[in-house]
Amino acid sequence: MSNDKNLRTSSSAAAASGTSAAGTSAVDTSTASGVAASAAAGTSAASGAAAMTSTGTSAAAGAAATTVTATKPDVLLSVRDLHVVFPREDADSTATPSRPRRRGLSSQTTGGGPAAATSDAAPTSTAPTPAVVKAVDGVTFDIPRGKVTCIVGESGSGKSVTAMSMINLIDRPGRIESGSILFEGRDVLTMDRKSLQRLRGEGISMIFQEPMHSLNPVFTIGKQIVETIMTHRDVSKKEAWKQSVSWLERVGLPNPERIMDMYPHELSGGMVQRAMIAIALSCEPKLLIADEPTTALDVTIQAQIIDLLLSLKAQMGLTILFITHDFGVVAEVADEVVVMYEGHIMEQGDVTEIFDHPTHPYTKALLATRPVIGRRQRRLPTVRDIAPEFSDLSDGTYFSKRFGFDEAGAAVDSAASGDVRNAASGQQLNGSRTAAADAFAAFAEPLPQLASRDAGDPSAPLLEVRHLKKYFTSKSGLFGRKTSVVRGVNDVSLTIQSGETVGLVGESGSGKTTLGQTILRLQGKTDGDVRFRGRDVFAMPAKQLRALRPEMQYIFQDPYSSLNPRLPVIDAIGEPMLEHGLATKDDVRDHVTQVLEICGLNADALDRYPHEFSGGQRQRIGIARAMALRPDFVVADEPVASLDVSIQAQIINLFSDLQEIRKTAFLFISHDLSVVEHLCERIVIMYLGVVVETGSRDELFNNPLHPYTKELLDAIPVPNPRLRRTITASTRIPDGDPAAHRPYAAAIREGKVPELHQVNEHHWVADV
Repeated sequence: MSNDKNLRTSSSAAAASGTSAAGTSAVDTSTASGVAASAAAGTSAASGAAAMTSTGTSAAAGAAATTVTATKPDVLLSVRDLHVVFPREDADSTATPSRPRRRGLSSQTTGGGPAAATSDAAPTSTAPTPAVVKAVDGVTFDIPRGKVTCIVGESGSGKSVTAMSMINLIDRPGRIESGSILFEGRDVLTMDRKSLQRLRGEGISMIFQEPMHSLNPVFTIGKQIVETIMTHRDVSKKEAWKQSVSWLERVGLPNPERIMDMYPHELSGGMVQRAMIAIALSCEPKLLIADEPTTALDVTIQAQIIDLLLSLKAQMGLTILFITHDFGVVAEVADEVVVMYEGHIMEQGDVTEIFDHPTHPYTKALLATRPVIGRRQRRLPTVRDIAPEFSDLSDGTYFSKRFGFDEAGAAVDSAASGDVRNAASGQQLNGSRTAAADAFAAFAEPLPQLASRDAGDPSAPLLEVRHLKKYFTSKSGLFGRKTSVVRGVNDVSLTIQSGETVGLVGESGSGKTTLGQTILRLQGKTDGDVRFRGRDVFAMPAKQLRALRPEMQYIFQDPYSSLNPRLPVIDAIGEPMLEHGLATKDDVRDHVTQVLEICGLNADALDRYPHEFSGGQRQRIGIARAMALRPDFVVADEPVASLDVSIQAQIINLFSDLQEIRKTAFLFISHDLSVVEHLCERIVIMYLGVVVETGSRDELFNNPLHPYTKELLDAIPVPNPRLRRTITASTRIPDGDPAAHRPYAAAIREGKVPELHQVNEHHWVADV
């Protein structure tokens, strides 16, 4: 860290968040083609990415000599006054568009109705738009040897861009404008190509954010590790293969010889992440950059990955830069913490000091927004109003508006800002209202078009699922004579009342998503019944089912795959509203803007495409698309898994508001038990397609009975660095069967459905 271990930094005006996020996304996707952490040469089979051979687009790129500067012996890497910029697409309105615009809703004005092409149209603002976005703006910090330094912040804060700069991997058209990055006294930004190639892998390695997208799908795991080792080590292919097998074993993968011949898609998420760690460490780097290595992983797999990284750190003397937006994970792993927002460092210091005595209001707000088990609140506080994603914040007024003091730290009147809101509806603690408040008030009003919906019997369950089964069959062997059956959902029953939120919890492969999609008839069933307001969903003809769709909506887990890349946001959200008669062409933009605002986005997003947003922003678009139809029942599949804690709080509060005001019911699928405890009245625990425990929130968290439920609860990271879990004795997946330590798993896999026994009125548990 800096000379002052507990340095508190209040930076001047911040860079624009949304485009910073877009910049981050662009960098991530350019490198996620499989550079997997080895950061080897451009010929790597794992990557095929030319970016790896490039010396970057740094201002200092192409220098013939490497600058060597003295650094403190306890500091491995120093970042000094780093500035990274990306061009803003809309900087020059007269330029040729960088992408085609569809002649659809996106061609209409923000006020609704067709765009006026007449000469007497109202004049538009001629204020110049900045040519670049400052993704990283004057960042300075140190990474001590042998420590874990965490960079924490929201999407678009510049975390990943800062990390990419450390290996000079900022992809064009972005560029490192100025600053220095000293690794063992040598400036990375002045290194030639050969020095950079040696640095990437031997000196610094990186685990990229999305493991499944960061490995080349057409090459085996073994080929990708072998090539990395041979690029950086003078060894034969046979020796590289032997070392690769050894690394897969060291990261705890079972049957490493077999995994060497497997492709990424054949591995689970946790196993892919372990394979990436093996590739990253195969050349024994001094610094490992781990970019969101546990995001969207099950809580048990997350705990295993954390334990593995800390165990390898102790064995190898590693220094780790850990990037995350989850303060629970920060508390588990960090020695030092750097809090970033919109390209600036807000606060940095020792992890215990940051948690015990946070100084900056932004840090305090981040810590306050995360739901904590046992400290349930009616509402979660949120960090921001509508994110100032595309504002020019260079005039120095930003901090006074948001945090209540100016650049010099002098207090200013914050009565009008009141950043932390009382609800997703936008009501602030100081009594003032935000733009989102008015948007939610309008959104909560019943539309005349909804009057035709059949409310049914209010005393009857809104949804009834009885003995639902969904099996998958696959054929193998000569002529497909061998048939195997996977029981994705096996004899599951549940009911949901109007206005009720039921949590569905379990690891990957437990059947949560399959159950949710089968309930909405997005997949066929094998057996059982699904009734919505007493009507058999699977008996409906296509026309009736189509009319029912607006009432039953699905929020998909992967927003990027579920959004049409050729449709701008206005079309993705607006066209379903037009199709089902919930808006007209004259007012659809107003309706879409309204729902975007309550999901934490603004009207600037309307005409942009999915690839222009960060992962968290795309998730909000997916949520907005589902909620725009005013559904009565929503299957929310990991809706907040990829969201920052501040936006996560806003979305959770939005769900609570809709539940209370519109009586919207939710089946909330999640692996984050702290979120489930905050939001859900009842909880269903699934394992391998069956229900193993179900009951009220208080019963399951205060008196868990099934060993699987206890295992899930024990793996939850506690947001307190003084209460860290003890690293497990073994970080290795058991040979042959990852569930070998679960004796109840064998019978379930054979197709036996354990009987649920009633413990009390609100609690049922399966036989073990």
